[in-house]
Amino acid sequence: MKSPLSTPVRRFLALITTAVLAAAAFVAGAVPAHAAVYTIQGTITGKPTPGATPTVLGDVWVEADTSDWPGDRVAGMWTAADGKFSLTIPAEGSYKIFVSCGSSCEATYADEYYNNHSGFGSADPVTVSAAAPIATANVELGAFGKVSGRVTNKSGAAVTEVEVSAYPDEGGQGASAVPDANGYYTLDKVPPGKINLVVRDESGKHLYTQQYWNGTAGVDGYGSFTMASGAVLSNVNFSLNAQTVFDATITDSAGKPIPDVAYGPLVYNEATAKWEGPQYGPLLSDANGKVYWDLTVGKKYKFCFSDNYYEIYREYRYVAECYDNAANESTATVVTPTVSGQRITATVQLALAGKGLQQGDAFAYGGNQPGQKVTVDPGVWGPAPVTLSYQWSRYKDGTETAIAGATSSSYVLTEADRDYNVSVRITGSKTGYVSSSDWAGIGKVGAPAVTSSKPLTVAGTPSVGNTLTADFGTLTPDVQYPTYEWFVDGVKDEGRSWNKTFALTSADAGKKITVRVSAHDWPTEPYYAQASSAVITGGVLTTATPTITGTAKVGYKLTANPGTWGPAPVTLKYQWFRSGVAIAGATASTYVQSYYDLGKTITVQVTGSKLGYTTVSKTSAATAAVVAGTLTTATPTITGTAKVGQTLTANPGTWGPAPVTLKYQWFRSGVAISGATAATYVQSYYDLGKTLTVRVTGSKAGYTTVAKTSAATAAVVAGTLTAPTPTITGTAKVGQTLTANPGAWGPAPVTLKYQWFRSGVAISGATAATYVQSYYDLGKTLTVRVTGSKAGYTTVAKTSAATAAVVAGTLTAPTPTITGTAKVGQTLTANPGTWGPAPVTLKYQWYRSGVAISGATATTYTQTSADLGKTMTVRVTGSKAGYTTVAKTSAATAAVVA
Repeated sequence: MKSPLSTPVRRFLALITTAVLAAAAFVAGAVPAHAAVYTIQGTITGKPTPGATPTVLGDVWVEADTSDWPGDRVAGMWTAADGKFSLTIPAEGSYKIFVSCGSSCEATYADEYYNNHSGFGSADPVTVSAAAPIATANVELGAFGKVSGRVTNKSGAAVTEVEVSAYPDEGGQGASAVPDANGYYTLDKVPPGKINLVVRDESGKHLYTQQYWNGTAGVDGYGSFTMASGAVLSNVNFSLNAQTVFDATITDSAGKPIPDVAYGPLVYNEATAKWEGPQYGPLLSDANGKVYWDLTVGKKYKFCFSDNYYEIYREYRYVAECYDNAANESTATVVTPTVSGQRITATVQLALAGKGLQQGDAFAYGGNQPGQKVTVDPGVWGPAPVTLSYQWSRYKDGTETAIAGATSSSYVLTEADRDYNVSVRITGSKTGYVSSSDWAGIGKVGAPAVTSSKPLTVAGTPSVGNTLTADFGTLTPDVQYPTYEWFVDGVKDEGRSWNKTFALTSADAGKKITVRVSAHDWPTEPYYAQASSAVITGGVLTTATPTITGTAKVGYKLTANPGTWGPAPVTLKYQWFRSGVAIAGATASTYVQSYYDLGKTITVQVTGSKLGYTTVSKTSAATAAVVAGTLTTATPTITGTAKVGQTLTANPGTWGPAPVTLKYQWFRSGVAISGATAATYVQSYYDLGKTLTVRVTGSKAGYTTVAKTSAATAAVVAGTLTAPTPTITGTAKVGQTLTANPGAWGPAPVTLKYQWFRSGVAISGATAATYVQSYYDLGKTLTVRVTGSKAGYTTVAKTSAATAAVVAGTLTAPTPTITGTAKVGQTLTANPGTWGPAPVTLKYQWYRSGVAISGATATTYTQTSADLGKTMTVRVTGSKAGYTTVAKTSAATAAVVA
């Protein structure tokens, strides 16, 4: 009746049922008070294991369904902890009681119908009547059991490409599993009762015969066994027999498999001495070109193959043949299996016949009584053009006879056709292609048939957006479910077929719609009818005049509201206009007004289009004239320190809509500072003691210019110079020059002054960047103080570190020379050279062969007889305050001569 439901779904349905029953009770208020009340009540119990005592079960759904198909629910409820239920039934009659565990017990107990039935059809009904308005229906649920075992073949090897399934013989919940790599399987939720436990070959290769478990072993024929409530069965093993089968591979001349080739197995009927085929189809080779057919030992078979299945199109078709390389059935090789499990293999190689046609979907329609006209619609054949020919035939007792002269697409039935099945064969031909045939039948002529109260027509307006209806009045007998097939220009529309109505879409414009109706009510002959519409015209869109929302102001966004266009979906396009002139690029549903729009009016045109419908444009009313926009402004702020030499920065904030041109003007105590029009400002000595503000002016085409002034800074204070500690270079030595290195003072220019100190005492007049050390500095240390000054800045003095103690200077002392002749009576002169730093005090001493000559201390010396034969030298001694005294001796003269 119905598949088991998950607990949430069952609970949802229970709530719906409760609501429906409550509504029914409300409506029943109109029923007389003496109306009978019918009740089905009972207790739900469960038996978890074969030997267990049944226990009551709460959280179980119990429902009453009508006994006729499809078994409509009339009452339902969940049991409480005591397992009891009481269903109020709306009317007397027979009902089937369905029971299903909720989440607390659904893993343990199988669904069940009253009296231990698993299927709706076999369930025992429970009857309530005026004589017996209360019926008791206790239900004992059986627990799921467990079955495990192994599947092997006759050689004992594991078989894995099978499915093991267990399902109740009456239908209902079942369980299935696939064996593992070693052939072992486990079925965890096997319902109790009479069970079909079967192993089926799922390899697709017909390797093994199907086996059922009969309670003790697996058997090839049908078998069943009884599963006790909660039973656990192990070693339920199957040993599968090999299938007796015809195994053929269909290939082309190159050995490539050909899929979807039709094959017709024929088996010889010993009783009638005729070859008979199956009553179903189509039978087709699989994707690998394989054909499998199960055989019975000792029977005779023939197999024929034909590439005539045209529902699947392919470019080329192949020549039909029978096994083995036989042209037809009469000469085909007979296949007879001699032993069980025999696998007869074959390769069937088909020759290429030529290009293949694509057959149409043929359909014959009209009456089936003599004198009525029948017509065949061949469908669309391709590739176009295809030449079609027709032949109507009579068929009876296995014999088909062509009707002479009946070679058009329509045929009027005659008395000669009575009691014959009449059909038509459509043959398509085209140069370079393999001719192919299709057929369509109308049934047995003259037999009772389903009829309609009027001819089939396609009712409704044939334009996009409307709905067409297959209108044939009523059918006699009343066939509840006729089949409807709808075609668009001869091509079947699978998505919109099968319904009596057909909703026209834009894709149908310019095309013809055809409906085919088939109604079957065996053994009455079927009703076949076909009708077509006129060519579908384009639809008319439902439109609306668009409106504009928003303010007509530069910078503001206007929005087009198109209204409702239909039938949905409709593609809408937008175009904005400025005083009637299209604005380039303004094709969105919104538009931001620019300075070009100032003083103009704005409209929008909406154009709706849809395939199969006439395109329509609608224009809105104009806005008011666009006014200048209002800039979004901000009060600027100033960052930085109000101090001479420091940089202040104007922060304008966010102005909009971007971009906005911003200009700056700095003010000193309210007076504009000439040239101060940048976003930054470096404070000068003119600002000392003053406050500063900045005014930001924003402008944009189409917008009103706006100026905003910042709050004032604090009064500007004096700046702080950058003042490094000076250093001294040079040697601390009398006569040497020391240089003061002030470092980089800033901001430049800074006026620097110098003062040298001798052991902390200012040296009078020593105010240059350099200082030459004198004998006054001997033994003292020296420092220099650099004083920086700049207008608007605090004057700063920085003193260097002291030098080492000044040491004595070193005189420049050349070696003296002597001029004159070394001869008694002649005068010699001492030439001291240049000593420095000048002035240097020089003293002289003459020597006779290294012995000082008493009194000879002048720069000249007149030689005497005492000098005869001696050599003369002179020593010059230099001295200067603060310098080390130095003596230098000349080279000796030649020996003095007479």
